[in-house]
Amino acid sequence: MPISGFSQVKPGDKEIIAGAEKVIKKYHSGADKANNVVKVVYFHGSDRQPLANWNERLDRTLTAVNNFYIEEFKRFGIKTDGVNFERSGKKYVITVIAGDQYSKAYDVNSGALIQSEIARKAAGKIDFANDHVLVLTGLTYQRDDGVYVFHSPYMGTGSSERGVCYASDNELLDPKLLTDTVTRMRFTERANMFKECGVAEFNSWYIGGIAHEMGHMFGLYHDFGNPAELTASTISLMGEYGSRHFGGYLWGDKTSRISAAGILQLLSHPVFTKSRREINTHTSLTLSDINLQNQDNGIQFKANISGSQSPYALTVLVHSVNANEYFNESSIYPIAATGPLNILLKKWPAGVYRATLMFMFPNGTLQVFNKLFDVSGSGAELLNVPGVSTVDIKEYYTRLSKSEKTPQIKLKLKILEDIIKAAPPVDATAFKGDSLYLSDAKWEVANVGWEKPARNYFTTEAEQTFFLENQGQLFEKGIFAHSPSTYTFRLNKKWNRFSAVVGLRDFAHQQGSAKFTVIGDGKVLYESPALRVGEHANVNIDIKNVKVIELKANGTEGHNFNSWASWFNPLLGR
Repeated sequence: MPISGFSQVKPGDKEIIAGAEKVIKKYHSGADKANNVVKVVYFHGSDRQPLANWNERLDRTLTAVNNFYIEEFKRFGIKTDGVNFERSGKKYVITVIAGDQYSKAYDVNSGALIQSEIARKAAGKIDFANDHVLVLTGLTYQRDDGVYVFHSPYMGTGSSERGVCYASDNELLDPKLLTDTVTRMRFTERANMFKECGVAEFNSWYIGGIAHEMGHMFGLYHDFGNPAELTASTISLMGEYGSRHFGGYLWGDKTSRISAAGILQLLSHPVFTKSRREINTHTSLTLSDINLQNQDNGIQFKANISGSQSPYALTVLVHSVNANEYFNESSIYPIAATGPLNILLKKWPAGVYRATLMFMFPNGTLQVFNKLFDVSGSGAELLNVPGVSTVDIKEYYTRLSKSEKTPQIKLKLKILEDIIKAAPPVDATAFKGDSLYLSDAKWEVANVGWEKPARNYFTTEAEQTFFLENQGQLFEKGIFAHSPSTYTFRLNKKWNRFSAVVGLRDFAHQQGSAKFTVIGDGKVLYESPALRVGEHANVNIDIKNVKVIELKANGTEGHNFNSWASWFNPLLGR
């Protein structure tokens, strides 16, 4: 499905990507090749078989998606075999799983349930803790009035280490039908209560949905692209409605593209490098001394980056705080070494913007920083939270101490006093007591997707959301972990148990979600279901003989918007 001639590449982007490819190839030179595959599962209800002709249609669909990725790399001068779907000879390996429930018992929120049933029934073939897995669900049904109903999960989340995405099958899902503008169909789904369209448009939406959610499975963010690399005939796959235009040129519509930022990130992903060198190694990078200058030709962004390893490139995503993250505008920059950073952002009009800075490392990992900045007149400055004064902890303590001493006020005062008079973090490898909260322990790595790492409180953005609260319960101990976040602690086999309550803070938006993972010496010891505001899960696991423990939180729908995750009462025990 070649689609050359329908796009343009922003000047300089090919050179940046070519330079990044050289760095990545040098990094992996001499490393053993690995078959880092994307595994495919076909899931259906217990009351029915896979949908008609599913095998032939899915074979053509996977081939079309694979060719799409190949063509997108090719636009930037990169040769690749595309998505490394698991194969046996020339045939795709597809694991068919019948669920425990009737088809209609599953819905858009059944991802965790479906995943658990697949993991149990796949007899070790599917390992969600280490694999990248595409789940195609044959749960669609047709009502008496002819309308198709889609009621299964449709999302993707992941990184260089692991990932999963869900998409829906249908009897009419077939790349062969991307040119069929005559046959009509009607369907209903979560995002559209009713849509009537041609079969060609339907396939653009749903094959494009697979390509889009796989992007999230690989760790891509929502990205509307850069205006200079798009034309009137193209749209970014990872931007708003980008998933609805797969192969659109075949039926007279605009066509989806992967942005330069997306290609730059995918270059180092293990599925594309076919290398497992340091695949689970995360590099801690520090961003400091940030300075903004609003100049005639754009906003000069200066900072200092430090760390043990240099990233190969930087992507900056920017969108107005009044728009959602689907409208992230992306720009890419080469990074030669740690040290001074000096980049030029575009000239943004007056307003408040969110910038996501994504530093990329050759093993496929990312270091992400989120910043808010305000543009007004000729100036530009960093902000903490738009329109909200940050909490002065000492002043807050003084004011709260004058309140009626209810049990909750007493506990809040104790928390504030402990923060103000904080003792140095404890070395968990040398501590002699029977139990220790990790929020009081020394960490080796601490990265969060928004604001900054914090012990025993959320953030200082506002008093309403300062304290650790979940479902109305106030916690004295905990770790703030807005996704994507990682906290690493050295234990040296000194502890036997780890327990915690995991969830999102109260007052978070309903669209936010998080999945919590505990990793011991590189092995996944616990993984929570996807959790939203008003929910929590309990962790209680064996960590005997664990040298290093990692606590991770990630958004579950391909974004980290409002993913206000926290580890409440994270406790080590003998």
